Amino acid sequence: MARPLHPPAAVPRGAGREGGVHPFRLAVARGLRSTLRVLADLARTMLPAMIVVMILDRSGWLARIAGLAAPAMAWFGLPGGSALALLIGNTVGLYSGVAAAVPLGLDYKEWTILGTMLAISHAHPVEASIIARAGANPWTVMAARLLASAAAGALLNLVL
Repeated sequence: MARPLHPPAAVPRGAGREGGVHPFRLAVARGLRSTLRVLADLARTMLPAMIVVMILDRSGWLARIAGLAAPAMAWFGLPGGSALALLIGNTVGLYSGVAAAVPLGLDYKEWTILGTMLAISHAHPVEASIIARAGANPWTVMAARLLASAAAGALLNLVL
């Protein structure tokens, strides 16, 4: 496509401003409002999960849960307490699962494994309804995601 022969007309000073406010300021204000909404949404899902894990940790229940889950979590190279993060992530959502793992003090390998497992398999109640509306069997899809998550976790434990 050919470019026009004449440059575009100069925009008069003040044009494009709404109510005398510079467009850049408007964009920044909209961006800040949007960012604050996202932060509020994340806080609503992440803070309760972190608080629950901290309460369980301080009360001694996290150690009990971790002790019960440790043999299964060893397959993935994760501490027993990460079973709670996987449970929360698979029922509530990805961000809640990550938030539940924050108090556990995981190292980079454990974070990589847990994050990969949660990325593959998360928020089953919400996603099951979406899968059912799409016409697939939610139980089959959930089983496939859980198996893929476990396989990825075990494989990463071997290679990292």
